[in-house]
Amino acid sequence: MATLGLDEDELKSVEHTVARLAQLSSSIQSLKMDIIKSNPLPHPSSLQASAQILQRNLQSVLESLNDNSELFTRMVIHPSTNYPGRAQENILTQLLRKKLEPDVEEFVAEGRETAKLATPEGVAELQAIWDELREWTQGRIAAYVRDEAGDVYTREEREMGVENVRTGLRKGLDDESDEEDDEDEADEDEDGEDEERGGRALARGPELETLLWFGARGDFELPRNVEFERKVGVKKGLEGVNIPPERMDGVLSG
Repeated sequence: MATLGLDEDELKSVEHTVARLAQLSSSIQSLKMDIIKSNPLPHPSSLQASAQILQRNLQSVLESLNDNSELFTRMVIHPSTNYPGRAQENILTQLLRKKLEPDVEEFVAEGRETAKLATPEGVAELQAIWDELREWTQGRIAAYVRDEAGDVYTREEREMGVENVRTGLRKGLDDESDEEDDEDEADEDEDGEDEERGGRALARGPELETLLWFGARGDFELPRNVEFERKVGVKKGLEGVNIPPERMDGVLSG
């Protein structure tokens, strides 16, 4: 260590930083193995705990680097004369490397760009983007409600011609709304015919929805948000339910 020109305190600072880096590397490797071995991914609480550990380790490394920035700036690492440079050429090259590897350099550049967003200028830039996006979204929603919401065809279908749109229906969608009233009237007529056939009135029981609700809840009164399939002459509650008469007090048991 005399060749590095470090005193005892500076050596302890270097060892402290190395220990923090080793701990950070171990945490990253542990999270990596958990993700590789887990199928599906680990529970979100486990991932959150691992992220918090990594954050603390990163914070510790950054604090150590900032506290010893002057020391690390003037330190010069070089191999001793007895180091097996030919046998350990790969390790020696990594130790003496002065520039970052290409993939690491990309990560560093991305991290620096992300760090800029945390500055007041970066926050203002992001706010400007959100303001522009909000303005565009509000205008687009207004245009949709005004011009497109009531149209059964999209703008692209209108441009290509609605006659070329394959809907699987025998009639055009534009004509469907005009015939809804006629269908309602026809349903009313069919209901009247069902109730009177052969010159006598046919009794119609409760609605299917009422029976299903009673079977599930034991109650004939349906909530207001339940819609009946029959639109005309709906029998609600106890209407159409054939409740047997109450037993008389004088009836003898068998």
